[in-house]
Amino acid sequence: MQHIKKFLLIFILLTTITDLSAQECEYTEYYPLVDAAFKNYSEKNYKDAEKNLKLAFTKTDFPLGKDLNLALMVAQKRDNSEWAEEIAIRLAKGGIPLRYFVKLKNFKWYDKFLNDFENYSKYYAEKFDSELQKKIISLLQQDTEFNSKYHQWRTREIEMSLQELIDGATKIETEFKLLTDKYGFPNERIMGYNYVYRKNIIERYPTDVLMIHIYQRGTLLFKEDIHNIVCKGGLLPSSEITLKEVRGFGNSDGIEQEMKIRYEKYRGK
Repeated sequence: MQHIKKFLLIFILLTTITDLSAQECEYTEYYPLVDAAFKNYSEKNYKDAEKNLKLAFTKTDFPLGKDLNLALMVAQKRDNSEWAEEIAIRLAKGGIPLRYFVKLKNFKWYDKFLNDFENYSKYYAEKFDSELQKKIISLLQQDTEFNSKYHQWRTREIEMSLQELIDGATKIETEFKLLTDKYGFPNERIMGYNYVYRKNIIERYPTDVLMIHIYQRGTLLFKEDIHNIVCKGGLLPSSEITLKEVRGFGNSDGIEQEMKIRYEKYRGK
């Protein structure tokens, strides 16, 4: 009897710890379910994909854009009109343009959705920060361009001075710090979903790539806050693992030290 009581006590304690962990980290249960749904979809198991996504969406009041994009594809495959409408409205309120929804015009509710779309756009304008969205998209593009330029320099396709390398990396990091100081870490809950026009699809903001580049350039920005950022939907758990491991050539003592080491490595001889 004593053993049973002890077992029950341990079970209750572990359950309580798990529940507290889930409360502290909003997306703890969400991410694995979404990962399972993506796997289901790739295997054309649309029934289980729908099941896992619907369960995932009960774990947070703010499902992420790429996952809603998947849900909409699953709803189409399953011919689940009611669910497709729910997802479409959520995406429209999150800033996704009308162009994206044309593929849904065969659903009975589409005309009503079309008539209500202005209201969804107004909701987005009131609830989300489109200015931050524009700024972060611009910064991500700058980072992509600088990273490409750096690799061209590394492979001797172009020449850059040490100071140009330092200045380019510093500009990106400084601008990112200014944005996060003003708005907090950029995530979809603040600025809405990331619609990629040329693909007509919704994707995650590649903020993880920016963070990886910043770490590689010598600054471990938000090192102590990464887990909390993941818990708020700002980065994926896989990004947290990557950021724990990724480093530059130096001892992460800042951009100047890192670029001096790289300059010596690639132009020292």
